[in-house]
Amino acid sequence: MSNNNTGTLTTEATIGGYKDIFGKSIAANMPGSFSINDASGRLVLWNEYHRDEIVGKSDHEMLFTNALEVFHPEDKANAFKSMQVILNSGAEVTTEGRVLLCGGPKFQWRMITGRRIMVDDNPFVIAIGMNITERKRSEEMTAFRLRLDFMADSHSVEELLRETLDEAERLTDSTLGFCNFISDDLNGLSLHVFSTKMQMGSQCTLGQKERVHYLPVNEEVMYADIVRSQSAVINNCDIPKIRTDMPTTNAEMRRRMFFPLKKGPNVTAIFCLGDKPYDYDKDDLRILNDLADFAWDVITRKRAKQSEQKIQAVLLQAQKMKLAGQLAGGMAHDFNTMLQVILGNVTMAIATQGIPKPLHNNLKDIFKAVEHSADLSRQLIAFSQQHSIMPIVLDLNKLIERMIPALKRRVGENIALEWISAPHLSLIKVDPAQIELMLGNLCLNACDAITGIGTIVIQTGRVHVEKEACLAAHPCKKPGDYVTLVVTDNGCGIEKKDIPYIFEPFFTTKDSGKRAGMGLSSIYGIAKQNNAFIDCLSERGKGSAFTIYFPRQKGYEEIDEQLEQPPPVICCKETILLVESEPDILNICKLSLENNGYKVLDATTSAEAINIAFAYKGQIHLLLTDVVLPEINGCDLSKKLLSIYPQLKTLFMSGYMTAGITGDEFPEAHIIEKPFSVNKLLLALLNIFEGQ
Repeated sequence: MSNNNTGTLTTEATIGGYKDIFGKSIAANMPGSFSINDASGRLVLWNEYHRDEIVGKSDHEMLFTNALEVFHPEDKANAFKSMQVILNSGAEVTTEGRVLLCGGPKFQWRMITGRRIMVDDNPFVIAIGMNITERKRSEEMTAFRLRLDFMADSHSVEELLRETLDEAERLTDSTLGFCNFISDDLNGLSLHVFSTKMQMGSQCTLGQKERVHYLPVNEEVMYADIVRSQSAVINNCDIPKIRTDMPTTNAEMRRRMFFPLKKGPNVTAIFCLGDKPYDYDKDDLRILNDLADFAWDVITRKRAKQSEQKIQAVLLQAQKMKLAGQLAGGMAHDFNTMLQVILGNVTMAIATQGIPKPLHNNLKDIFKAVEHSADLSRQLIAFSQQHSIMPIVLDLNKLIERMIPALKRRVGENIALEWISAPHLSLIKVDPAQIELMLGNLCLNACDAITGIGTIVIQTGRVHVEKEACLAAHPCKKPGDYVTLVVTDNGCGIEKKDIPYIFEPFFTTKDSGKRAGMGLSSIYGIAKQNNAFIDCLSERGKGSAFTIYFPRQKGYEEIDEQLEQPPPVICCKETILLVESEPDILNICKLSLENNGYKVLDATTSAEAINIAFAYKGQIHLLLTDVVLPEINGCDLSKKLLSIYPQLKTLFMSGYMTAGITGDEFPEAHIIEKPFSVNKLLLALLNIFEGQ
């Protein structure tokens, strides 16, 4: 019995000893950290991992260590709260936080599970921790990428890069960060971006208005080596500051890490972090690599999207302008046809002898209203790019010089008109009447933008546009030499959001009651018709500048025949075949021509005109025809009649012009625009018959 009791006691004592050995062995061989602390937080038991990797003290020092001192300052309060919950309630608690390694500043993210045990009615906390740094980094990277994607549409490339540098500083405990984009020739920096901290330091040091100068890459040995080797560089030595454009508060940059972002065969950018309180390692390099790749992907997609949106916007705008031009041209044709009827009748009525003076004055008022309407119609046609033009090679300076007195009268006394001409200006080929319309509308538009006293500046110049500039969104889409006409005002300016629409018909930002119509849209049409380009720079409250780029011409200046006075009418004996589908216009023109001595054969269709030409036994000297006719248009009619009368001259009438008249088949086409007065028609006929 005693032997049995002795055996039982021996077994219990042995097992008790084993429990102690087993417990220490389990704690020692746990893959993570293991510790036990009392209610005050003092450590009473730990494994080697917790002692060597987390706390970094000897066993003797561990006895005097508080379990909470390993936590990051920002996470210590949460760790204390969790320990109090465990001690008071006995509940198992799992929390996450940053744990300083061997006193810091380097840390790990750890998931720690704690539970309470009672020994002799005294509470203790068992804590088991696992390293979750990789998981937390992955979560932070995912969150950052989502944030960068969200920012992409509303932030600039520089702002996206700055956000990336700020995140890199935070994740690596750095205090300095910047990146340099390398130019295509690898000989300089095309873009330089500071992190927020570094930007603030630079502004304090250099002053916000002072421009920072950056050296070319080939003058900075380290950058050149990185570009050539395409390899990252980690330097954990204290390095004196080598860049003069860095904040003076960082006289020495403690440790630096450079990462070359490589896309394709070349280095695209270099990212740099510095001034970390402890050494950089491969984990830091991997973080910077991932962040740089994220940023580059977002920026590349942003640029591609912007490019696609810009192309779509340009195409859409071109289609809108084309459709608006077609509509304007059609409206102008019908409008001019009606105006021609009114103008013809009014002209004949005014010429009637013996009408009462009040009635004569009323007819003059109607005549002026028709002229004003005709001016609006011409602007519609100019916008539609279907205006009949008589371009000549001229010196832009001389033409503007003749216009300045009239322009000064139009702008009024409160607005100063300054004229700055470029010396030795090159020649351009354009219809002088179009320049007058263009410059007049630009000055009137500037007047409307000025409240009270202001200044309008008209300036000419010369510029050469390279192919690279055309590809980089220059207003001129073709490289070459250009003569520029710039009209600048110091008026109210244009909102940035409105600039894409200012050349659309009847678009206006003017107050109610002010002039609104076809001014800028007609300028746009004239520019396109003359292979010129137009650009607008404006800022609200500071004024606007409109620049027109005319292709420079070679050769000699031609004489502007429109400035010469026509010779007087002597005698008219020619026979004219008049073709007009509108009976009212046909009758007015026929009567006017016959009253001035011409013999007129009239027809309302092309088929009727051809039959008359075949049947007529005499000589038909001139075909006066509308361009738009049913069945056969005026151009084709002229070609058919030339086979019958090889010497036949043609004068086209049109409410708007088509390409067929100005092509190779009609190199010397004579054109008169509707609405026209009787005097203008007679003058045009005289010029043709006199060979002018």
